[in-house]
Amino acid sequence: MQDLKVTSWQLFGHDRLYVNLPDGTAIGWADRGSGTITVLHPRYRDAVADALARQVPDLPALVGEDAPAGHPAPPVPPPVPRIPPMRGMRKRGAGPDTAAVRTPAPPEPEPESQSGQDTAAVRKPVPPPDPERVRGPEPAPEPVAAPQRAPVPDPVAAPVSAPAPASGAAEAPAPAPETVRRRRPGVLAALTPGSDLASRRPGAGLREQLGEGGTGALVRAATGALRRHKDGDPRRGALAGERRVGAELKRLTRHGWRVLHSVPLPDGAEIGHLLIGPGGVFAVRTDHRPGASVRVGDGTLRLDEGDPQPYALDGSPDARRARAALEAYCAFDVPVQTVLVFTGVTALEVVATPDGIRVCRERQLSALTPLTGVFTLTQVERIYDVARNAEAWLDV
Repeated sequence: MQDLKVTSWQLFGHDRLYVNLPDGTAIGWADRGSGTITVLHPRYRDAVADALARQVPDLPALVGEDAPAGHPAPPVPPPVPRIPPMRGMRKRGAGPDTAAVRTPAPPEPEPESQSGQDTAAVRKPVPPPDPERVRGPEPAPEPVAAPQRAPVPDPVAAPVSAPAPASGAAEAPAPAPETVRRRRPGVLAALTPGSDLASRRPGAGLREQLGEGGTGALVRAATGALRRHKDGDPRRGALAGERRVGAELKRLTRHGWRVLHSVPLPDGAEIGHLLIGPGGVFAVRTDHRPGASVRVGDGTLRLDEGDPQPYALDGSPDARRARAALEAYCAFDVPVQTVLVFTGVTALEVVATPDGIRVCRERQLSALTPLTGVFTLTQVERIYDVARNAEAWLDV
């Protein structure tokens, strides 16, 4: 084995020549004082002898005096299993623990040894050994060998653990881009007096149908068209119900809520009232039943003592259309609930309602005031800014 290295080592009163493998592992040594050769591994017996013969001219005399047959115990304290050479330790990037082994350097070697000349050039800049630090490094060769074996499992473990994160990474990020790009709010045109719905009054559509407003109202007042007796047109009763609900909703504006009335839709229909606040968004619909006792439940409506009639509470598309219009220009979800308000009734009994639908009388709208936790104040203002712009309702 031509790659074996012979290193001179002088410490604790010993003068030895260590034979090391290329990785720095000691496999044997020759003791100059006792003239003996110790081989740690029998299979390297001949290699140790050849290496020492090439390095030391008087090796035959040493071998002739005492050649061990196996693993002889040296006449000194238990031998150090491994004293790695200085050069090999630098190549492996020894840490702070190996620095203590490197510190105790022997004095200038004897000129008769060629290996002493090589190691002297390496150890020359090292300061003299400190007795306090030299005492500890004697068992240090044991942990020095550990870093050599530690990297062996690391490359094996890395490929084994790598597929698990790789497969997980391929699945986890898949839905993430969709959730990020799912909402891309549109851009509304600038709000103008003509497109601002904040000025619309409750029942604006009914007012136009009845011809109320503008000069028409003045003409009817002058001609006595506005009479105190009951008008047979049911639209006037429905308009009265819209006004009552609008008045009750106006009370909520003092508690941070926003209200819009008669929100026009492209097909000519209207969302009677839109209530926006920290407790959510509500599409409020009015059903005027003057003087009646109403019972609602199981998809039916019963007036007074009459027979129950089919009544679809969730048949109005107001909530769905409002949500579509608001979410088109908001960067967050805007769920919309339905509130059905019965006006003019003498009694109201609610047996059961579908999820997301509230049924109440106009005076019970105040129960919505303390609701909170759905939207922040910033989100409330954003929803209101979108809802009051008539341009937002053109495509629903």
